[in-house]
Amino acid sequence: MLIITLSALVVSISLTVVLFALLGRVVYGRVLANGMRIQARTLAEDTVGLFEGSVTQESFRFMMRSSDSTVLVFDGEGQLVAASVPKNDDKKPDGAHGGVPPEIPDEGFHGGFPGGTQPGEEDRLAGYLEHCGEVFSSAMEAEPYSEYTEFSGSLGVVVALPVEDESGEKLGAVFLIKPINDIAETSQSVIIVLVIASVIVALLLVIPIYFVSKRLTKPLRDLNATASAFAEGDLSVRVSPEGTREISELSETFNGLADNLERNINELVIERNRLSAVLDGLSEGLIAFGSNGELIKNNSSASILLGGEPGSDLRSLPHFTGIAAAAASVMETGISSIDALDVGERVIRVSVAPVDRAGGKTVGTVALLMDMTEAERLEQTRRDYVANVSHELRTPLASIRGIADMLNDGLVSCEEDKRRYYGYILKESIRLSTLINDLLELSRLQSGGVALKLRRFELYELIADVADRMADSASAQGMSIDLRIPEGRYYAHSNPDRVEQVLISLTDNAVKHGEPGTVSISMEDDGGKYRIGVSNPAQIDEKDLDHIFERFYKADIAHTGEGTGLGLAITEEVLRLMGESITVGYRDGVITFTFTVTKEE
Repeated sequence: MLIITLSALVVSISLTVVLFALLGRVVYGRVLANGMRIQARTLAEDTVGLFEGSVTQESFRFMMRSSDSTVLVFDGEGQLVAASVPKNDDKKPDGAHGGVPPEIPDEGFHGGFPGGTQPGEEDRLAGYLEHCGEVFSSAMEAEPYSEYTEFSGSLGVVVALPVEDESGEKLGAVFLIKPINDIAETSQSVIIVLVIASVIVALLLVIPIYFVSKRLTKPLRDLNATASAFAEGDLSVRVSPEGTREISELSETFNGLADNLERNINELVIERNRLSAVLDGLSEGLIAFGSNGELIKNNSSASILLGGEPGSDLRSLPHFTGIAAAAASVMETGISSIDALDVGERVIRVSVAPVDRAGGKTVGTVALLMDMTEAERLEQTRRDYVANVSHELRTPLASIRGIADMLNDGLVSCEEDKRRYYGYILKESIRLSTLINDLLELSRLQSGGVALKLRRFELYELIADVADRMADSASAQGMSIDLRIPEGRYYAHSNPDRVEQVLISLTDNAVKHGEPGTVSISMEDDGGKYRIGVSNPAQIDEKDLDHIFERFYKADIAHTGEGTGLGLAITEEVLRLMGESITVGYRDGVITFTFTVTKEE
């Protein structure tokens, strides 16, 4: 604004100076001509008196010297009567200088220049006289009191007036000449004054224009500062609605835009945080790629599944390269892909799908990572379970069918042999029934279909009763039961029937599968729980201890021994449902099963 204002002022001054230079001389010449006409009329009247003898030569000379123009008086024949050069002519650039006006010659124009002229004036007066001679007739033909006026480019302003007596006879003519250098000098002075005045005005206007423009532009600077703050992420700043009406309305509109922008960005941040929380909460890994294959987003699960730490850079993990290559292939073909990736001991399924926008153009890909290790383990367990169940069921059924076929075909005729074979059928049927019952029991326990009620009971009495009942079975196997618990009152809070079931299962397992010796039952007070241990001599490979609670697991790989292989699995499930635990240890040829029972507070 300051530059525009000053530029307009400079242009205005320049146009003023140019116009004055072009027209000022003419206007100023007209003003001079008006004043010279008045002087010419006065001198014409005095010239009549001079010719008639009523005005002395001395008075007439005084009248001529009082004029600031060059005065030339001619008679009716065109002869120079008198001439006067103003005193200030010595300042003119043409070299003329003032002096005593020449005496009125006794003879006319043809008699030569009047005496008394100074050096340098003769050429200028000669020019005046020559021009006056050329226009003398025109001046003499002018009507009374109608001056002949001329603007000469070489002489200046020329005003001529005929001299007439009372009868109207024209006695001569009076010429007043204002040199051109006087007009030019005056015009130049005026131009200089205009330029100086314009510069002063411009300097005086700079300060108020600066402060006014600064005040007018302050709201715009505030808008710019606010927009810069927005660009840096600060959405809380606002603009004060100041300035003109238009700028004030712009500020209010900008503030409204800022409010909407802040609200929308806050909502986007909230949604982004929610999405990040959802993605980080997924157990599956998620990796998003851009159209150029660049990594855009991933959650913590993706880092963990690929063998890294939460928050680690996926690009530094060795398995990321394969996933990136799969994403690039899907980006190129637009066809989803599913593959398996081995990461250590885990099996990771990688599913890569394209991301399409409106119009069907692929703009990126998304890779979903799922840990299939447990699923593979469960599938393997299912296959083993089916195989074990089939094997366990096939053995008694094969025995029953074989014996039944022999009896049905009459191959056994001896009654004693028949009774023995019938006993085999009964034994295998009981074994088959036990297996089925154990399978159903384990299924109910694992599915949560069994509700166990916990109550207060006395533990020592229950353990002693089990030891008494299992004594005969142990004796038949050449073993004995040793109860190593001091007699007393030990109150527990659990399900007594299930605790009894667990204790019988462990004792029976020790009697049937242990080496000849003593089965020891002990108990320790471990703060809030009792730790009950069942130990017996046994020969077992320590590698089998890790699988001893698995279904159908037997140290006898051929599964030729007694039992279904489900007893310890059922025991573990029962204790788990009651909030208890069981462990196994093997040392110096003795295997020990230890389970906990909660104390009554």
